[in-house]
Amino acid sequence: MGKIKEHFKPNFFIPGAAKSGTTSLHELLNTHPDISMSKEKEPVYWNNKLFNEFENLEISRYLNLFEQDVKIKGESTTSYMYYDNFIKNVRDNFQQSPKFIFILRNPVDRYISHFNWLKGLGQEKRKINEVIEKEKYLDFEEYDDYPKQYYQFGLYNKWISRFIENFGKESIKIVTFEKLVSERLNILNSCYEFLGVSKMQSVKFIKSNKTNKVIFPSMYHFLRKSSIGKMKYTGIGKYFLPKKIRTKIKRLIKIVIKNWISIESKKEIVSEKHRKILRDKYYEDVMALKNKLNYDFPEWEDFKN
Repeated sequence: MGKIKEHFKPNFFIPGAAKSGTTSLHELLNTHPDISMSKEKEPVYWNNKLFNEFENLEISRYLNLFEQDVKIKGESTTSYMYYDNFIKNVRDNFQQSPKFIFILRNPVDRYISHFNWLKGLGQEKRKINEVIEKEKYLDFEEYDDYPKQYYQFGLYNKWISRFIENFGKESIKIVTFEKLVSERLNILNSCYEFLGVSKMQSVKFIKSNKTNKVIFPSMYHFLRKSSIGKMKYTGIGKYFLPKKIRTKIKRLIKIVIKNWISIESKKEIVSEKHRKILRDKYYEDVMALKNKLNYDFPEWEDFKN
């Protein structure tokens, strides 16, 4: 089967930031009659390592995530914010720049939420104050599984600057998690205006994601890794099963994972001392972001002047 160069191109992306309300924003935007958000929230398509090898099957599968008779189509893969190959693939394939909506959260709170999320998934065994003390604050590294780069994910000025340089400020809109919670309709209408669709008089209530603890995490992650081909035995399957059958099995496993039993998890409390450590680590980046965007982020209590 020959390769296809013409990828389906959404009108906009929500590239992050991770653990800042991207799921809520994705679902809320999808309630607008002129917007179709991808049925799978994080397709991880435009920064996929196999992007340049995609054929008809992968391209059509991505296309089918969107309603085609709707004016505006968007998707929300948080890893797009951090990967250079996302920017390169978009630049190489879009004649006109798509739009980008970033939802940002106080980076201290984002760090804590990221930790509690991985704790609930059984991927983090340490205490949060220990993590903050022993965090090496190293440069970002690409990841294939759940990332533990808590600090790097909150360096918003660092990551957004790359988008401004490549696509221009006019293609980028910034909203905050805090404002989405307190001024939901106003924030959504500002997004609708940015995307070129009509404003709404009201908006449906959508619950935000809770930090949950999965039951039987070992089995959960065995199935999860199997569904994305990260277990050694999955490589053997390609010699015995047709690609369509393997794809169908992976989809069924993903359905099981999506409906996995979980309970609400108790969040770890961060001491004032350790919160200040995080505040000091992020201070320079937040100040640079304020200057770049000409916005003071008054909703971020840790960084009020």
